[in-house]
Amino acid sequence: MPASVPADSYAEIWADEILPIARDAYARLEFTNVRPQQDESRIVAAGEAVEKRTARQMNYRPWATDVVRQELHKAGWRLADLLEKIL
Repeated sequence: MPASVPADSYAEIWADEILPIARDAYARLEFTNVRPQQDESRIVAAGEAVEKRTARQMNYRPWATDVVRQELHKAGWRLADLLEKIL
């Protein structure tokens, strides 16, 4: 982040950055048999997620693995930047 960005703005900036990736992940999957289910003290959605097959997209698992690697790499740099700013 640029030095002019205050540390308390980081979370919003990071959330805005990840939203397109979340939309892409959702678009790659088809959800079926979705129903409410009790999970300890809350109700959650339960069902099945099946990968949508298209000729031009990488399969979901290698795509998601690559996204996770990239995001973890960024997280390390972001943590270092944040610690530098607050310490």
